Amino acid sequence: MENPLNKKTSSRLEETLISTFPRICTDCGKLTNKQFFLTNPALQSTTLNSFIEKANTSYVMAKFAIEEFYKGEMYLIFAVKEAITIGSLLLALEDAIIRENVSKGVYDGDCTDAFKEFTNQVCGMFDSELRSKLPKPIHLKLISTVLINKENVNTILSEEVLNEEHLVLTVTMRILGFDDGLFMLSIPKLIGEEFFCEVIEENDKQFKGTILVVDDSNTDLRIVRKLLSSEYKIVVTDNPNNALSILQKNHVDLVLMDIYMPGVDGITLCERIKRNAISNAVPIIICSSSPTQENVIKAIRAGAIDFLAKPFTRQRLIQKIDKHVKNNNVLLPCQ
Repeated sequence: MENPLNKKTSSRLEETLISTFPRICTDCGKLTNKQFFLTNPALQSTTLNSFIEKANTSYVMAKFAIEEFYKGEMYLIFAVKEAITIGSLLLALEDAIIRENVSKGVYDGDCTDAFKEFTNQVCGMFDSELRSKLPKPIHLKLISTVLINKENVNTILSEEVLNEEHLVLTVTMRILGFDDGLFMLSIPKLIGEEFFCEVIEENDKQFKGTILVVDDSNTDLRIVRKLLSSEYKIVVTDNPNNALSILQKNHVDLVLMDIYMPGVDGITLCERIKRNAISNAVPIIICSSSPTQENVIKAIRAGAIDFLAKPFTRQRLIQKIDKHVKNNNVLLPCQ
């Protein structure tokens, strides 16, 4: 397993997940009829492919669908021996029999069903806890539980999911009377960052620069972050009224903004940025799904350095941004 992230300060995501532990421990204790503890949390950034390939064991993975404002999946992961222990406890087996099942690796149909019920209950706990803690509406539901290892991982998860950067929160799980295990929660990094509009990064991570993306479409914000986040530090807002404040408080190398937004459109916002002494030197690219000649002329007159038509490919987007970010051949350490 890779080393935990060496962050200067803990992220709001990590703090929020840890704040759910008291509820999880209490309710899981009731489900298993055992004292249940979660301790020593550590957050790491990795891919699921790397995580599983480096493991010397098989896992049982519960997939949770993330719905309402946020979209995607998160994964609750246990080593098979922990899944056997938990499933057997829900079946009310005697401790000695559970230990024997663990030593033999007995994860049969009844145990599988019991463990699935356990993860469904945990999903409901996280759903209830996160609803009150996140700024936007969220709903979680269990999709499936599946045995996963090096041999079958490529048939269980798509190549895109396997190679996407994830934030894995690894926690020591203690169930009274049994050996310590691990309780692991994995969230795609882009979704985890979206919860609080934060950037979660390693201190030694290097980027070409920082891009502020302004768009009232959360779908488009997700697309841009996914296309750019491997090379650029991405800061996003769906409220154009927040853009100037972000520019005044953060170092930004380029602004990418939509032209049609409620309240303040891209042309007006561009003019405001260019009139501000702090932000007027920051290059601006305006984008639109209606790339008329009139829109292009208005954008350039307002101070935009370029215009980009939606939808765009990653290659086209990177080409445009690389062209206008200062010192675009120099990798910049995170600050």
